[in-house]
Amino acid sequence: MINFKKLSSQIHRGGIGYVFEPTPEQLRESEWQIWTQDAVSRRKLVRQLAAIIRDKSMNYWRKEFLL
Repeated sequence: MINFKKLSSQIHRGGIGYVFEPTPEQLRESEWQIWTQDAVSRRKLVRQLAAIIRDKSMNYWRKEFLL
């Protein structure tokens, strides 16, 4: 199960919609980069990121955001 509170804490308003801002440590440690599309709402972006983390084999991001 994804820790939505932790995932949502790294989402900030930027430009037209909301963006995910990974920490420098997350960028350094992960094999995969999470590139997000512009999302109009925070909830929609959280759903998109959760689906990406769950469906793809992104082991670092799973370990980072799973409960």
